[in-house]
Amino acid sequence: MEQIALKAKKRDSSTKGKINELRRKGKLPGVLYGKNVDSCPVSVDAKELLKILKTHGESALINLELEGQTHPVLMKEIQRDTLKDTIVHVDFYRISMTEKIEFDLPIVLKGDAEGVKMGGILQHQKREISVKALPKDLPEHLEVDISSLKIGDTLTVGDLKVDEKITVLDDPDEVVISILAPKLAEDTEVPAGEQAAEPEVVAKGKEDKNEE
Repeated sequence: MEQIALKAKKRDSSTKGKINELRRKGKLPGVLYGKNVDSCPVSVDAKELLKILKTHGESALINLELEGQTHPVLMKEIQRDTLKDTIVHVDFYRISMTEKIEFDLPIVLKGDAEGVKMGGILQHQKREISVKALPKDLPEHLEVDISSLKIGDTLTVGDLKVDEKITVLDDPDEVVISILAPKLAEDTEVPAGEQAAEPEVVAKGKEDKNEE
Protein backbone atom coordinates (compact mmCIF):
# COMPACT_ATOMS: atom_id res chain seq x y z
CA MET A 1 0.00 0.00 0.00
CA GLU A 2 1.29 3.44 -0.94
CA GLN A 3 2.04 5.76 1.97
CA ILE A 4 0.74 9.31 1.62
CA ALA A 5 2.17 12.27 3.51
CA LEU A 6 -0.12 14.53 5.53
CA LYS A 7 1.05 17.36 7.80
CA ALA A 8 -0.51 17.79 11.22
CA LYS A 9 -0.24 20.28 14.08
CA LYS A 10 -0.89 19.87 17.76
CA ARG A 11 -3.93 21.73 19.01
CA ASP A 12 -3.88 22.98 22.57
CA SER A 13 -7.57 23.29 23.25
CA SER A 14 -10.60 21.15 22.51
CA THR A 15 -13.26 23.68 23.51
CA LYS A 16 -16.18 24.07 21.13
CA GLY A 17 -15.20 27.66 20.28
CA LYS A 18 -11.61 26.71 19.40
CA ILE A 19 -12.74 23.75 17.29
CA ASN A 20 -15.21 25.90 15.33
CA GLU A 21 -12.44 28.44 14.77
CA LEU A 22 -10.20 25.68 13.38
CA ARG A 23 -12.90 24.61 10.94
CA ARG A 24 -13.47 28.18 9.76
CA LYS A 25 -9.76 28.31 8.91
CA GLY A 26 -10.04 25.19 6.77
CA LYS A 27 -8.62 22.81 9.37
CA LEU A 28 -10.04 19.56 10.70
CA PRO A 29 -9.67 18.52 14.34
CA GLY A 30 -8.51 15.00 15.06
CA VAL A 31 -6.63 12.84 17.52
CA LEU A 32 -3.47 10.75 17.15
CA TYR A 33 -3.21 7.60 19.27
CA GLY A 34 -2.08 3.99 19.05
CA LYS A 35 1.23 2.09 18.98
CA ASN A 36 4.19 3.77 20.72
CA VAL A 37 2.61 7.21 20.91
CA ASP A 38 0.81 9.20 23.58
CA SER A 39 -2.70 10.30 22.66
CA CYS A 40 -2.50 13.78 21.19
CA PRO A 41 -5.14 16.19 19.78
CA VAL A 42 -4.14 17.37 16.31
CA SER A 43 -5.44 19.31 13.33
CA VAL A 44 -4.91 18.74 9.60
CA ASP A 45 -5.71 20.68 6.43
CA ALA A 46 -9.27 19.81 5.39
CA LYS A 47 -8.59 20.07 1.64
CA GLU A 48 -5.53 17.81 1.86
CA LEU A 49 -7.45 15.15 3.76
CA LEU A 50 -10.38 15.29 1.33
CA LYS A 51 -7.92 14.86 -1.54
CA ILE A 52 -6.53 11.73 0.10
CA LEU A 53 -10.03 10.34 0.67
CA LYS A 54 -11.04 11.01 -2.93
CA THR A 55 -7.90 9.43 -4.40
CA HIS A 56 -7.13 6.61 -1.97
CA GLY A 57 -10.28 6.11 0.11
CA GLU A 58 -10.76 5.72 3.85
CA SER A 59 -8.32 2.78 3.98
CA ALA A 60 -5.31 4.91 2.97
CA LEU A 61 -2.04 4.40 4.82
CA ILE A 62 -0.84 7.86 5.84
CA ASN A 63 2.49 9.22 7.02
CA LEU A 64 1.31 11.81 9.51
CA GLU A 65 4.04 14.44 9.92
CA LEU A 66 3.89 16.02 13.37
CA GLU A 67 6.58 18.19 14.95
CA GLY A 68 9.48 16.64 13.05
CA GLN A 69 8.28 13.05 13.50
CA THR A 70 6.51 10.81 11.01
CA HIS A 71 3.80 8.48 12.25
CA PRO A 72 2.37 5.71 10.02
CA VAL A 73 -1.38 5.89 10.65
CA LEU A 74 -4.73 4.61 9.45
CA MET A 75 -7.95 6.59 9.71
CA LYS A 76 -9.73 4.61 12.39
CA GLU A 77 -12.88 6.71 12.56
CA ILE A 78 -14.19 9.58 10.46
CA GLN A 79 -17.03 11.57 12.04
CA ARG A 80 -19.39 13.39 9.69
CA ASP A 81 -22.08 16.02 9.97
CA THR A 82 -24.92 14.19 8.23
CA LEU A 83 -26.94 17.35 7.59
CA LYS A 84 -24.08 19.28 5.97
CA ASP A 85 -22.38 16.15 4.55
CA THR A 86 -19.01 17.33 5.86
CA ILE A 87 -16.24 15.71 7.91
CA VAL A 88 -15.95 17.13 11.42
CA HIS A 89 -13.34 14.92 13.14
CA VAL A 90 -10.80 12.20 12.30
CA ASP A 91 -9.13 9.57 14.50
CA PHE A 92 -5.60 8.69 13.34
CA TYR A 93 -4.43 5.31 14.66
CA ARG A 94 -0.66 4.86 14.73
CA ILE A 95 0.47 1.41 13.63
CA SER A 96 3.75 -0.51 13.59
CA MET A 97 5.10 -1.26 10.11
CA THR A 98 6.67 -4.48 11.42
CA GLU A 99 3.53 -5.92 13.04
CA LYS A 100 0.55 -7.44 11.25
CA ILE A 101 -2.71 -5.56 11.62
CA GLU A 102 -6.36 -6.44 11.10
CA PHE A 103 -7.88 -4.40 8.33
CA ASP A 104 -11.23 -4.06 6.53
CA LEU A 105 -10.33 -4.32 2.86
CA PRO A 106 -12.88 -2.67 0.51
CA ILE A 107 -14.13 -4.76 -2.42
CA VAL A 108 -14.27 -2.99 -5.78
CA LEU A 109 -16.17 -4.64 -8.64
CA LYS A 110 -14.67 -4.67 -12.12
CA GLY A 111 -16.52 -5.36 -15.38
CA ASP A 112 -20.16 -5.99 -16.25
CA ALA A 113 -21.58 -9.37 -15.24
CA GLU A 114 -22.81 -11.48 -18.14
CA GLY A 115 -25.89 -12.41 -16.10
CA VAL A 116 -26.84 -8.75 -15.63
CA LYS A 117 -26.64 -8.20 -19.39
CA MET A 118 -29.15 -11.05 -19.73
CA GLY A 119 -31.57 -9.37 -17.34
CA GLY A 120 -30.31 -10.71 -14.01
CA ILE A 121 -30.00 -8.64 -10.84
CA LEU A 122 -26.62 -8.05 -9.17
CA GLN A 123 -26.59 -8.37 -5.38
CA HIS A 124 -23.41 -7.02 -3.77
CA GLN A 125 -23.93 -8.47 -0.31
CA LYS A 126 -20.47 -7.93 1.19
CA ARG A 127 -18.54 -4.75 0.39
CA GLU A 128 -15.39 -5.41 2.42
CA ILE A 129 -13.52 -8.34 3.94
CA SER A 130 -11.55 -8.54 7.18
CA VAL A 131 -7.90 -9.43 6.62
CA LYS A 132 -4.59 -9.52 8.50
CA ALA A 133 -1.20 -8.57 7.09
CA LEU A 134 1.79 -6.28 7.43
CA PRO A 135 0.83 -2.70 6.49
CA LYS A 136 3.21 -2.67 3.52
CA ASP A 137 1.50 -5.78 2.07
CA LEU A 138 -2.03 -4.38 2.21
CA PRO A 139 -3.60 -3.04 -1.00
CA GLU A 140 -5.94 -0.05 -0.87
CA HIS A 141 -8.77 -2.31 -2.09
CA LEU A 142 -9.47 -5.73 -3.55
CA GLU A 143 -10.50 -5.67 -7.20
CA VAL A 144 -12.92 -8.42 -8.23
CA ASP A 145 -13.69 -9.18 -11.89
CA ILE A 146 -17.38 -10.13 -12.18
CA SER A 147 -17.68 -10.12 -15.99
CA SER A 148 -17.99 -13.92 -16.26
CA LEU A 149 -20.76 -14.31 -13.65
CA LYS A 150 -24.05 -15.69 -15.04
CA ILE A 151 -27.58 -15.77 -13.66
CA GLY A 152 -27.60 -18.06 -10.63
CA ASP A 153 -23.86 -17.66 -9.95
CA THR A 154 -22.51 -16.68 -6.54
CA LEU A 155 -19.08 -15.54 -5.45
CA THR A 156 -18.03 -16.32 -1.88
CA VAL A 157 -15.19 -15.07 0.31
CA GLY A 158 -13.34 -18.30 -0.45
CA ASP A 159 -13.49 -17.55 -4.19
CA LEU A 160 -11.68 -14.22 -3.81
CA LYS A 161 -8.08 -14.11 -4.99
CA VAL A 162 -5.81 -12.43 -2.45
CA ASP A 163 -2.05 -12.26 -2.10
CA GLU A 164 -0.52 -15.12 -0.12
CA LYS A 165 0.89 -12.57 2.35
CA ILE A 166 -2.66 -11.64 3.34
CA THR A 167 -4.76 -13.77 5.70
CA VAL A 168 -8.53 -13.55 5.21
CA LEU A 169 -10.39 -13.65 8.53
CA ASP A 170 -13.98 -13.96 7.28
CA ASP A 171 -15.95 -17.18 6.76
CA PRO A 172 -14.98 -18.56 3.32
CA ASP A 173 -18.60 -19.61 2.68
CA GLU A 174 -19.97 -16.09 3.16
CA VAL A 175 -21.54 -14.76 -0.06
CA VAL A 176 -19.99 -11.64 -1.53
CA ILE A 177 -21.85 -11.34 -4.82
CA SER A 178 -24.77 -13.17 -6.41
CA ILE A 179 -26.61 -12.79 -9.72
CA LEU A 180 -30.33 -13.31 -9.23
CA ALA A 181 -32.93 -14.20 -11.84
CA PRO A 182 -35.09 -11.23 -12.94
CA LYS A 183 -37.56 -10.34 -10.18
CA LEU A 184 -40.26 -9.50 -12.71
CA ALA A 185 -40.39 -13.10 -13.87
CA GLU A 186 -40.82 -14.32 -10.28
CA ASP A 187 -43.60 -11.80 -9.53
CA THR A 188 -45.67 -12.59 -12.62
CA GLU A 189 -45.39 -16.38 -12.46
CA VAL A 190 -48.66 -18.07 -11.37
CA PRO A 191 -48.89 -21.79 -10.52
CA ALA A 192 -50.67 -23.86 -13.18
CA GLY A 193 -53.20 -25.17 -10.64
CA GLU A 194 -54.41 -21.68 -9.79
CA GLN A 195 -54.79 -20.78 -13.46
CA ALA A 196 -57.00 -23.84 -14.02
CA ALA A 197 -59.19 -23.09 -11.01
CA GLU A 198 -60.09 -19.52 -12.02
CA PRO A 199 -62.65 -20.32 -14.80
CA GLU A 200 -64.53 -22.63 -12.42
CA VAL A 201 -65.06 -19.82 -9.89
CA VAL A 202 -66.39 -17.49 -12.61
CA ALA A 203 -68.70 -20.20 -13.93
CA LYS A 204 -70.08 -20.93 -10.48
CA GLY A 205 -70.79 -17.24 -9.97
CA LYS A 206 -72.84 -17.17 -13.12
CA GLU A 207 -74.77 -20.26 -12.03
CA ASP A 208 -75.55 -18.68 -8.66
CA LYS A 209 -76.82 -15.52 -10.39
CA ASN A 210 -79.08 -17.55 -12.69
CA GLU A 211 -80.50 -19.43 -9.72
CA GLU A 212 -81.54 -16.13 -8.15
